[in-house]
Amino acid sequence: MTSIDDLLGRIRLPERTWNLCTRADLQGEWEQAEQQLARAEVQSRDSLAGNSSEVRQIASHIQDLEAEMAEHTVPLKLRAVTHKAWSDLLAKHPPREGNADDGAFNSLTFGVGLLASCAVDPAMSEDQAGKLVDSLSHGQWNDLFTTLWGLNRTGADVPKSRKASEALRNSPKK
Repeated sequence: MTSIDDLLGRIRLPERTWNLCTRADLQGEWEQAEQQLARAEVQSRDSLAGNSSEVRQIASHIQDLEAEMAEHTVPLKLRAVTHKAWSDLLAKHPPREGNADDGAFNSLTFGVGLLASCAVDPAMSEDQAGKLVDSLSHGQWNDLFTTLWGLNRTGADVPKSRKASEALRNSPKK
């Protein structure tokens, strides 16, 4: 039988990675190229020659944009905080008096504190986390905050990958 001390020594908090594309400005160019590709493919379908050089050129440009965006994507390693650290964080960022938008915490400051508390690689202070958040679009911050929230507010079950099971089932045995 396992002792509580052994059990406590084995606990590891959940971790997730959130990817930050530092060249999000390329998203608009990528979307425009995708639209151009769709139009060029429709025109190319009318030809018996298959995909036109225009289709191939646009497709190549899209892949170049994807590669550039991937090259400028930085993974942020995040780790959940303990129950006590979560409670302490809530106490440090209480709801603003009379603000209906705040629930159990100050909606303007809690997220930055949560990011600083969860950031493993790169680690960051609350001041640095605030600067990072201020550099993101509202959509990027919403996505990161949702990741942080889920990391800390959901459990960790043993996952089962259907794709991995199918890949192994469909592979030749050694």
